[in-house]
This record gives sequence, structure tokens and C-alpha cells, in this order.
Amino acid sequence: ERVAFGRNPRTSDPAARLEFSETIVPRFGPAYENEHRAWWIDSRDLLKASREADALGLELLGSIHMHPDWHRLGPPQERAVVLSERPTPMDRHVFGQTAWPINIICYLERRADAFYHALAAWAPPPAEHLDSECTELPLRVRTSTAAGV
Repeated sequence: ERVAFGRNPRTSDPAARLEFSETIVPRFGPAYENEHRAWWIDSRDLLKASREADALGLELLGSIHMHPDWHRLGPPQERAVVLSERPTPMDRHVFGQTAWPINIICYLERRADAFYHALAAWAPPPAEHLDSECTELPLRVRTSTAAGV
């Protein structure tokens, strides 16, 4: 069990910038012009994680990312899509392109002075229907709290 982190190349990688301007923004809307929205993992970091997993006899199984309550705290022009722990059309696109079997979304929101979160795991849409819905997977989170405490 390992987690690898990657940088977001949207502001530095010409290929990432081009993909967003030519594919993502026209397909999913102007909210994705915001370079701080829609994290894109740096291909070098992904390759490094893949090679490290191979060296350890492991494989990459999926992704974990967060959705904030952007529909409440984002700029007014970017509040149209209500986020949750469910995949957005953009998530379905990414999950379908990577074809990783497990993709976890953590939804984080603030209500008054408290933070709340919800987790859900998703399989990518079928390869022949990439615009269809993702399948929700059972998710169990183990905590390290001792029983009976």
C-alpha cells in the first residue's frame, strides 16, 4: 500500500496547456480556464510512480482527488456545477482515459465553523461508452483507532 503524489503542470507544461485550451475548455466549459482547477498530474511524476511500483512488484490501481465546495466558494462565474463525491463530466473523461480500476473522490465542504467530508470510489465508464456514468465501488476506510476506546 503506497501513495504517490504528482505536481500539476498546467502552468508550466506546454502540452498540458494545449490540451486544456483545445480539448478540455471547449468540452467542459470556461471554468476549466482557471489553472488552479482540474489538477493534471505531471507525466514525469506519473512515469516515476509507475517505475517505482514496477520495481516493488506493485501496480498503479487508480487515483485519489478532492472536490471542494467550489459552488459556494469559487468565483461566481465558476459556480454552475455543484460538486460532490460523485464524478463530474470531467472526472468521467479522465477516468475513462486512464482506465484505472479505482478512482476515489473526497468531497470537502465547510458549513459554519465545521468541515465535512464524503468519500466515494468509482470504476471508469466502459471503454466503448466513455460518456456514460461511472460505476460506484464499495469503499471501506480503516482507521487506526483502537477498538473499545
